[in-house]
Amino acid sequence: MVLPICDVCLKSGILCPGCEKKLKNGEVTLTELSIAKIIFKLGDGKLDFKRIIDGGEETIIITEKNQVGQLIGKGGKIVRAISKEIGKKIRVVGEGSDLKSVSSDLIAPARISGINIVYGRDGQERYKIRVRREDAHRLPGKPEQLNALIKLLTGEETIIVLDDQ
Repeated sequence: MVLPICDVCLKSGILCPGCEKKLKNGEVTLTELSIAKIIFKLGDGKLDFKRIIDGGEETIIITEKNQVGQLIGKGGKIVRAISKEIGKKIRVVGEGSDLKSVSSDLIAPARISGINIVYGRDGQERYKIRVRREDAHRLPGKPEQLNALIKLLTGEETIIVLDDQ
């Protein structure tokens, strides 16, 4: 199990000197600490996450690909508890996932109608993510923010456009 603080601190609720030092040095944020406590409690010590990205209005939890469903919980129970605790929307994304799955996870509940490769005049490769126009109001944020998050998670340049299909 890989959580930012040790199991003893998670069980007791009091930070040991080592975990206290991590918090003071900035290796662990208060958000990560809060989320780790909730995940440890609700997951019976069997769930973990790799890192957390604070994206302004929402927080993204990055975990192993095979643990995404477990971390969301049955009926979204764990994600709802985390969201209630920190007061932000939560997204769970698998680490090392491909562009399509990361984009789908971040853009949901809006639907992706397609992803195309676009070559710029400078020879740079970008991906155009087409979202249905009727789903424009369902986008969880501004396209610029979503493009930045996708780049951070996948390293790929993307452009989100509204599609008439």
